[in-house]
Amino acid sequence: MTRATPRVVCVDLGGVVVRICRTWQEGCAAVNVAPRGGWGSSVDETQPLRHAAVDRYQRGLTTYQDFVAEIAALSQGDYTPHEIDRIHRGWILGDYPGIVELFARLRALNIPVACLSNTNDAHWQQMRETSPAFRAIDLHHASHLLALNKPDPAIYAAFEQATGYAPHEIFFADDLIENVRAAAARGWHAIHIDHTGDPAAQIEQALRALGVLAATDTPCEPAHPRIAVGDMPSPLLTQTLCCGAQLGGTIKARPSDFLVDELPLYELSGEGEHLFLGVQKQDMTHDELVHIIAEHYKVDPATIGTAGKKDRRAVTRQTISVTLPNRAAALELRHDRLAILWSKRHGNKLRTGHLAGNRFVIRVRDVDPLKAPAVYKRLRELMRCGVPNGFGPQRFGQRLNNHRLGRLVVEENWTALLKELTGSSNLPFPEHQRAARLLCDQSAFSESLALWGAGDWDERKMALAQSRGWTASRSVKSLGGTTLRFWVSALQAAIFNRVLDRRIESQTLNTVNIGDIAYRHEGGACFMVDASESAESLAARVAAFEISPTGPLVGERTLVAADATAHEESAAARAFGITPELLRASSQPPSGERRPLRIALTNAALESGTDEFGGYIRVAFDLPAGAFATVVIDELFGAVNSRVV
Repeated sequence: MTRATPRVVCVDLGGVVVRICRTWQEGCAAVNVAPRGGWGSSVDETQPLRHAAVDRYQRGLTTYQDFVAEIAALSQGDYTPHEIDRIHRGWILGDYPGIVELFARLRALNIPVACLSNTNDAHWQQMRETSPAFRAIDLHHASHLLALNKPDPAIYAAFEQATGYAPHEIFFADDLIENVRAAAARGWHAIHIDHTGDPAAQIEQALRALGVLAATDTPCEPAHPRIAVGDMPSPLLTQTLCCGAQLGGTIKARPSDFLVDELPLYELSGEGEHLFLGVQKQDMTHDELVHIIAEHYKVDPATIGTAGKKDRRAVTRQTISVTLPNRAAALELRHDRLAILWSKRHGNKLRTGHLAGNRFVIRVRDVDPLKAPAVYKRLRELMRCGVPNGFGPQRFGQRLNNHRLGRLVVEENWTALLKELTGSSNLPFPEHQRAARLLCDQSAFSESLALWGAGDWDERKMALAQSRGWTASRSVKSLGGTTLRFWVSALQAAIFNRVLDRRIESQTLNTVNIGDIAYRHEGGACFMVDASESAESLAARVAAFEISPTGPLVGERTLVAADATAHEESAAARAFGITPELLRASSQPPSGERRPLRIALTNAALESGTDEFGGYIRVAFDLPAGAFATVVIDELFGAVNSRVV
């Protein structure tokens, strides 16, 4: 008799969704704690006691503090409670590749994803904060929540009761064979995962065999593009260059911990109709800066020019221009978070990109200052070989979906874009928006207007447009070309990041191959790499930072690579639903260009210390225009938190 096709996909977490340390020695190595006392060896007599302590903690019968104290006591002085805490928190090593994408495909097919895991509350919270795959799961069930551990049959029965699924409707994947056998004994579709291989591919193969995924299904876009803070961990170049565990830490704990100083591109003439201002802002958005300056000088905000947007949670210095023909400058600006440092006239308005780069000085907190030598080792490697030129999370917005909005702009799918902006069915959204989104789902747009938050400008404007009976096209276009172009640029950035990640994974970021489009750092010209130049010559030019490989910012005028590079870049674009045919059919396709996959890190310095707020490691460096400091911080520290206090 043919078994029914599963209706829910249930997975274990450690060894299936996230990589974990498998031995005590691995756990120590992950956080640079020297293994002591023979734990994990054949003469380890404390192992049964430690396993019993872990079992009680996983079932929620003890607190984290008591668990750490108990394990430390069992070591008889070999490990301090602080070291046990570090090892425990370092046990989780990040998501397996492809898991997030697989979950996205299942959700697109209306197949919910669940987890049933022997997991304690500390690791549960850690995955909630750092694992995109964990956040992509619809139904969360764990031992510490149920007071039961696998392979106890009662935990499987509890899952069935909680979810309402019958045994034959559940697909289950686990890396421990005893847990798989217990699930199969209840009638679940259960498979054993080899945690040393590719869990996503193993699950996909099993789901195809069961008919859950059809042979014609194609991978959908990644749930998130390369981003920095607490989301999908992208491959790090320094992981292939240096040893040592990722340190983590916190940036932007205070605005003064993140300093940005814009580096000018050219000298000002001293005369002309544009007044250039050197401004310093603190804890202020770009839009707020423009609004304050426009109000102060009594001008239209459109007359104000900037070279680029600077971080809000920071102290930043930059140049802006104000069009003031035949007008004297206004009196001194007085504002508690904004100051004008200097002024000078010039003949042209300041345009986006008109800067040489930025100087960053960043304090990373919640990190051991004594780890500065390890960070400096990575810093030296980045100075030698360059920094991956990825786009940071700022480009993708609060909901990390700007690239999705950009694709809908290119497709001119205005109805879907409206639903993405105001509805409740796409991606996570801030909880304060829930009531407004549910009303928009019911076309109660007028009723939703008072419920949007102070910063929900685009959402409220779309709800207002719909309440007036505007078409979807008119509603979206009322946001203005700047907004729509920014979303399209996020789509380009997501595709570029995917190309960049593949180059890092294949360890070809610092090579130029036949078929690549190379970038000349002196002058910025691009050229196709062919067989006219020897491999030795190309390698020497790359090592001297004369040239670098590029990735595409897709568009109708983007230079197209050849050979294997062209195939990889085309696959990256298709992963986000972008094809040459779609670009040609769009009425307003992006123009496109090439962007170097690596950039130079210059004038770097590092120090560590302690101030009134605690310990820190302070790093300073210069980056060219368009590069993201958060990418450098990720390379130096691993995934960090961005905290506002």
